[in-house]
Amino acid sequence: MNATAAAATRSHSRLWIASTLGVLALLALWFVVRSALPYLGLSEAHFGPYFWPRRWWLVMHIAGGMTALTVGLIQIWLGLTNRTAALHRALGKVYVAVIAVGSMSGFYLALTIPSNAPYAAGLFFLCVAWVVTTSMAVLAIRRRNVPQHREWMLRSYAVTFAFVTFRFGVDALIAQGSQPSDAQAIMAWACWALPLLLLEPLLQFRKVRGR
Repeated sequence: MNATAAAATRSHSRLWIASTLGVLALLALWFVVRSALPYLGLSEAHFGPYFWPRRWWLVMHIAGGMTALTVGLIQIWLGLTNRTAALHRALGKVYVAVIAVGSMSGFYLALTIPSNAPYAAGLFFLCVAWVVTTSMAVLAIRRRNVPQHREWMLRSYAVTFAFVTFRFGVDALIAQGSQPSDAQAIMAWACWALPLLLLEPLLQFRKVRGR
């Protein structure tokens, strides 16, 4: 491949990456404005009796998730376009730290949710997936395995994006007539399991095509 063709391929690839991340950014912004920011006002009326006693844990969970959503998009762009200098490393530490905060508070919320065991279990294992995928990304880069690091970071962000997927799915199911508790129980699992299921063949297809 000559230099001109290689440059065109890189430009086309970056356009696809930017377009995909742009769509994700718009969806994340929709979630933050509609569903996350109101909780940061610390209004008892907004939390309701269900979350008010555990409001600080929920605020930690939401703040960690919002920060990870934002930083993760930047990290994916920097990583996939090979801009892995000091900024990428610094933001990587921020990403891991806020996921630690978000998952810790998420575990607490999952273990204290009353009367909706499927919802609680889905949230608990979402946090497990969050910790596992992010930990594997950290382990891979410590071993200097950049391709594996990229793959695990994409899996990690798929789980991070579950904040958005959950809210979108719950709203859609309720609009179709589902009870809120049933919609929450379904999406507590689907919001992270389905994105991982869809992402994995794409990651493996690239390897097969490369071989």
